[in-house]
Amino acid sequence: MAGRPIDRQPWKTLYLIRFFATLLFVKLPLWLIWYSIPWHRPRSSWTIKRAIIVRTIKELFTLEVSIGDDARDPTREVPDSELEDAKFVWVEPVPDELFCGEIRRVASITGAQPTRIAGYWLLRQGYAWTGPRAKPGEKTVLHLHGGAFYIGTANPSDTTANFTRGLLAHSQTVERTFAVDYRLTASAPDPPANPFPAAVLDALAGYRYLVHTAGFAPEHIVVAGDSAGGNLALALVRHLIENPDPALPPPGRILSASGWLDLSMSRRGPDSSAVLNAPSDIFDEKPGELFAKYGVLGLLGPLDFEFAQTSRYVSPVSLDCKPETGLFEGFPETYVVAGGAERLLDDSKALIARMRADRVSVVEDIPPDAVHDFLVFTWHDPERTEVLKRVSRWIDMM
Repeated sequence: MAGRPIDRQPWKTLYLIRFFATLLFVKLPLWLIWYSIPWHRPRSSWTIKRAIIVRTIKELFTLEVSIGDDARDPTREVPDSELEDAKFVWVEPVPDELFCGEIRRVASITGAQPTRIAGYWLLRQGYAWTGPRAKPGEKTVLHLHGGAFYIGTANPSDTTANFTRGLLAHSQTVERTFAVDYRLTASAPDPPANPFPAAVLDALAGYRYLVHTAGFAPEHIVVAGDSAGGNLALALVRHLIENPDPALPPPGRILSASGWLDLSMSRRGPDSSAVLNAPSDIFDEKPGELFAKYGVLGLLGPLDFEFAQTSRYVSPVSLDCKPETGLFEGFPETYVVAGGAERLLDDSKALIARMRADRVSVVEDIPPDAVHDFLVFTWHDPERTEVLKRVSRWIDMM
């Protein structure tokens, strides 16, 4: 996008000044008046504060320029001086014997290859770091962050780290979690980058690091993902199940939070959550539009859209992903969190139904007035804290 005039100075600065001045001095005052009446809010049960926060986030999604840190370098080692209650490590690429099955087949088309990536340990406050090695019986969580496959980072400064930071605050048994900085994708007008299965290979490298380098028992690991990370969590476990390796068994449990599990949006009719929850969710995309099209096209790379419709690795709950039963046989116990007010709600509901049909033990937790990925938003109480406490108890009983 850097080729557009609006992305260059001084036009970018002028655009941002106009955008935020309009937001602060025109739109926010109007919303304050409008939402002072409960039935004007997307959910009448919401507070005026929540209604304005959600509307503001939705507005920020309309920004036509990036205001993130474009200079972030995933190949740079991050020193302790830049981190708080966290440690940076390098994660070695997946060895050839694990680069197999469906991900190898697709990689032969897209060109994705294993590579070294960054990883971050997030530590409970006061935790005394003595190195990565696990204590006997120690539990941990492998976190795969959200961001539609093209934004975000595993760096603890990212908003998505509030997910596992919340688990550390409420769990009695987990003292540290681990996140991998998987490669982000890109599509036109930017140069294409990191199509499928690049991110899955990185998630696999992170899981292998926990088992082989840090010494965690697989049954003591929860693979967790929010939004696009939920998609990666299922793909990682699917690869481990379909390509059994005695040295790297599947994890003990899966945690999916607002998982984005149908990239083709096969459920987008008038009665779908994509349409019904459009007014109450944080995204500005119009009902019926392909969700996060930039990320979908980047993930596909040279693959046809049919792959997004039918692949069990990227759209396991799509109506076009067959067979409807049997796709989740052998999966470990799974906790599914979603917001009743989010557009991707149907994805989580379909996951629950398909897993239960395949006799997978599933815990369902869907607060009716919560938005997409609410576990990463510290303002989203009481639902956020209540769910984090329930999830933490579930992990503690593992």
